[in-house]
Amino acid sequence: MDKRLVKQILYGAGYLAVFFFILFIIYLFWLKPAATCFDSRQNQGELGIDCGGPCPACEIKTLIPPESSWIKYFPADDQTILAVEIRNLNLNWGADYFSYTFDIYGDGGVKIKSLTKNSFIYSGEIKYLFEPVEINFKNIKDVGISFSDIRWKSAKEFPKPSLQVREIKTESTARDGAGVIISGFITNNNAFGLSKVRIIGFLFNQSGAQISASKTEFENIKAFEEKPFKINFPKNISLITAPSQMTPLYNFTRDLTIGSKGEDVKKLQEFLKEEGFLNREPTDYFDSLTKNALIQYQKKAGISPASGYFGPKTRNYINSLKISAPATPNLYGADPSKTKVYVEAIR
Repeated sequence: MDKRLVKQILYGAGYLAVFFFILFIIYLFWLKPAATCFDSRQNQGELGIDCGGPCPACEIKTLIPPESSWIKYFPADDQTILAVEIRNLNLNWGADYFSYTFDIYGDGGVKIKSLTKNSFIYSGEIKYLFEPVEINFKNIKDVGISFSDIRWKSAKEFPKPSLQVREIKTESTARDGAGVIISGFITNNNAFGLSKVRIIGFLFNQSGAQISASKTEFENIKAFEEKPFKINFPKNISLITAPSQMTPLYNFTRDLTIGSKGEDVKKLQEFLKEEGFLNREPTDYFDSLTKNALIQYQKKAGISPASGYFGPKTRNYINSLKISAPATPNLYGADPSKTKVYVEAIR
């Protein structure tokens, strides 16, 4: 091969090598994307792909997002109160920030509004989210919730503060029972201040069904500070004011003895069985077992003579007994004994 040609090839290869080296330097320092924790590569000392080392802990990839246990909505004048119970099933991880979105649906499953807010949740915590919306209760047919942008923190990084509530009272704000308020005291049991404290109250009717929710908030509660709080509820909520009514057990109208038959015999046997003196199913026949049971009851009640004869003295005594029968439940009447209060706070 011609020496001149060989020299040209070598020079050309050298120039190409220099050119590609310059391109590599330009790519390496100016054009190559920086390694991140989101490039699906283990390229910056991570323990796994995009996790560990300079990236978030690999355990985060296995964490379970918050889950809703129930969603309820309550009427509040021309508004509607949305309330949801959520659970963090991760015992060693909380989130100091996450977004949640309420999707509100009307007739035919048509979405009429979406409402996005943010909150936090501690490790293993059950908490409640509460939002009022400017929609009439009658126009809402269903509500859903979704979660996003979860910023996980270990339980050591994000510990739950210690709070105490005491002397909780549920009272009426008017003589007729209309208008309800929950009051009490809240104490910051920590050696540090709290930037925000939220207190949510839930009211229930006599049947144990939730009928309303409301909240109050404080900012900048100092270490070991105690404050009184009040939670006001919508005007459509009232306290249960109707007393329990007393009704007769059964109105016996005739004397009964061995051989008597009828519905009143059966009622007498039911009464004696409930009192613990008759140990068999009631019939409509007055037999010796009924007589013996009645004798024992007469002795207990101080009726003399205790002969087992159901005459005027025993009949009038039992007819005077009454049982307590609760008044008809009010769907929006709050039972103070069933009030529940939830408290949350963040440093």
